[in-house]
Amino acid sequence: MGISKQNRGKQKESLTVSGRWGFLLLILLLAAACSSSSKKNTYVDPGSFAYSAKGDSLSLTAFESLPVAEQISRRIQADQWLQRLSTENNPSSKIRFLGNANGLAPDNPTTWLQQAHLWRWLGDYLKTVECLESAAEAVRHFNADVHSWSKKEMQRQTALARAWLHYDRGQWQQGLDWAKVARQISPTDSSVRQIYALLAGHSGMRSESRAIADELARVDESHSDIGWIEASYWVSRMQYRQAFNYIMELRPNSGHQAECWREMGEIAEFLEEYSWADRWYEESLHTLPISSSNCLARVRHSRLKPGGRGTWQKVWLAYDRYYVTGSHSAYAGLALERFEKAKDGIIKGFWAGQVVNSTGVLLRKEIDKPWAFRARGLVFASMENSDRAIRDLKQSAALLAKMGHRDSKVESTLGHLLLQKENHEQALKHLERALELDSNSASIWQDYGLALIMSDQDGKAEAALTRALELDSGSATSWYNRGLLHLHRKDFGRAVSDLEKAAGLASDNAEVIQLLQKAKLLERQNR
Repeated sequence: MGISKQNRGKQKESLTVSGRWGFLLLILLLAAACSSSSKKNTYVDPGSFAYSAKGDSLSLTAFESLPVAEQISRRIQADQWLQRLSTENNPSSKIRFLGNANGLAPDNPTTWLQQAHLWRWLGDYLKTVECLESAAEAVRHFNADVHSWSKKEMQRQTALARAWLHYDRGQWQQGLDWAKVARQISPTDSSVRQIYALLAGHSGMRSESRAIADELARVDESHSDIGWIEASYWVSRMQYRQAFNYIMELRPNSGHQAECWREMGEIAEFLEEYSWADRWYEESLHTLPISSSNCLARVRHSRLKPGGRGTWQKVWLAYDRYYVTGSHSAYAGLALERFEKAKDGIIKGFWAGQVVNSTGVLLRKEIDKPWAFRARGLVFASMENSDRAIRDLKQSAALLAKMGHRDSKVESTLGHLLLQKENHEQALKHLERALELDSNSASIWQDYGLALIMSDQDGKAEAALTRALELDSGSATSWYNRGLLHLHRKDFGRAVSDLEKAAGLASDNAEVIQLLQKAKLLERQNR
C-alpha cells in the first residue's frame, strides 16, 4: 500500500550489552556534555580499563582445574592487588584492582561482593548482577579445606546485596524473596531485618513491617529506620502525604543513609515539594559510600512530567552516563534526550537501554506513569519493537486522557505503528487526534493520507497528501503515496508526475522505480 519511510534502515541495536567480567571489558565511548551545562566532563569510564594482571583472567571452572601450586600463586597475586585498595580512593582504580583480583582468583566471593558494591553505586546494573552471580557461584564451590571464609556468612551477604539491588529498582517482590533467604540464614541480624522490613512495607505487608519497626522502637525510639519503614508502607498505598509526615523530621543514621535520603527525595518530588526534594537528594549524595570527586557530576534536568524550570530536579551521574542518585524522572528525561540526539548506533543503543531501565523503575514505583510509558514507548518505536511500543503508548494515551490531556507525539506514533500493522481504522482515530494537536506536521498528514487510502476515502486522502506536500515537498513517501492514489483512480498522467518526483528523491528505492515504470506503461496504453 506504500512505503512508510524513505530509506528505512533495518539494523537493530541491542538495548543492553553484557559479557562475563574478566574475559572482556566493553570500551564505551564517552557521552556528550551534560545537557544542562556548557561545561564538558571527561570522566574515564572504568569499562575502558583493560584487564592488567600478569596472569590471564579465568572462569571459576578453569581456575579450579589448575594445579594446586598455580592456584596458590594466583591467590598471592590477587592479594597483592587487594592490598592496594586500602590506599586508593578513586572508584575507577578500585574497580580495576578488584577486577584483576577476581580474574586471577575467581573463587573468593568477598572480592566479587566488593566489586558488586562498587558497580551498584556507580550505576551499572548489568555489571552488578554479573558480580553477584559470580559471588554466588564461588559460594556454591566452597571447599572447607581451602577457603577461610564462612560459607553461611557469604550466603547472607550475597542475599542481602541482591535484596538491596532489587530495592533500588523498585522490584519489591524479588527483593523480598532474597531478604527471606537472608532471614532464614540469620533471623536476628539487624541489617537483614532492616531490608526485610522496608521491602515488606513496600509490598503492602503492614503487620510484618510494623512488627520490626516496633522492635526497633523498643530498643531506640529515635532510630531512623522506624520512620523510613512506616513511610515505605504508606508509599505502597500511594498515600504520599502520609509518608511525607513520617520523614519530615527524619535524620537517617543507619548503614544505608544514602538510600534513605534518596527515597525521602522521591516522596517529596512526588508531592511537588521540590525544595525538600533538592535538599534530600543533596544529603543522599553526601552519604554515598563512594568518592564523589573522581567520577560523579551533577546535572539539573527537566523531569519526564512537563513543568517549568521550577520543577527541574538534580541527578548525579557516574562517568556522565549512569544514574547514581537524585531524581529518577530527571534521569529518564536526560536519557531520552540523549537517545533522540544520538547519531552513533552504539551510543543510541546505550541510551535506549537507559531509558527502558529508568522508566521501568518509575513504573514500578508508580512515579510519572503516563510520561514513563510515553518515553519507553517512543524508544521501542524508534528501535522497531512495534508491539511493545504500541502497548506502552496505548497505556500512556489512556492515562493522559483520564487527566484531560492529549499528546501529539503519542497519538501520531501510535497512528503510524497501527498503520504499519494495517489496522487503519484505529490508526485514523489516533492520527485525527494528533492533527487536532499539531496541524502543521507533514509526517502526520502523510500517515493520515495513507490511512485514508486504506479506508477507501480517496477524496480526503488526496487532500491530506497534498497538505503533507505543502508542508514538506521533499518527502518521497508523500509523493509516492499520492502517485499511488492517482494510479488507483486511473489518473495516469498525474500518477506519473508524482512518481517521478518520488523517484528523484528516492532513486535507490526499487519499489518506487517499479511503480513509476508501471504508471508510464499504463499511461501509454491509455493514450
